[in-house]
Amino acid sequence: MIRLLSYPSYTGWDEKILNRAGDTAALVLMRSLSMEDLSSSEKERQTLLILKLAFEAPQLIAVNTDRRPTAAMLLLGYISNTNYGKGYSTEIENTRIEIEHNTSTGKPAEFVTLEGDAPFDFAHTQWVASVLRWTYDIKPGMTRRNLLRVYTAEGGLSTRTQRTYVLKGCPYIKVDVTFLPVGDVQDGLSQELNDKIQEISKPYLDYSIMD
Repeated sequence: MIRLLSYPSYTGWDEKILNRAGDTAALVLMRSLSMEDLSSSEKERQTLLILKLAFEAPQLIAVNTDRRPTAAMLLLGYISNTNYGKGYSTEIENTRIEIEHNTSTGKPAEFVTLEGDAPFDFAHTQWVASVLRWTYDIKPGMTRRNLLRVYTAEGGLSTRTQRTYVLKGCPYIKVDVTFLPVGDVQDGLSQELNDKIQEISKPYLDYSIMD
């Protein structure tokens, strides 16, 4: 569970564990998160994801008392008062509503599709959303070091000033990045961690390139 606080994705195994946790997940988070963590948009975003997964399927929660989101509501209330919470109040409120619905009805919310429409795949949509949010944390002016917290280098041709990167949580999600060299600008091949991001493309989907 704690690994998910710093990793931009989750596996089916992670989901199974959290689906059985319920309010225990919130208690673990409260014991594990520091004041500094709660000022980090990455940590808070992953906290919301963990809480959603913990109450995604109330019927699977192992301990009956964990089906009441007591600690989860306290944690959401605290996050609402942080800088992240003030900027993303809608996301926090949606998490609160979803948890309250699931725990009061004993089942997850149903998404209605019109006849003839493709069915809405909530589980995969939630996974993609959790991964994609990380892509918007990296902005021009940051360093290659910042980029490598979320991305890893793609195969294929590249230079020090231009390279494609893939998201660690899903290698089919890519960005093209242009750098401004810092230090020895004559070295056109080394990947200096302090190089500044000059431009970063919007994320796009493509198959992996193998060297």
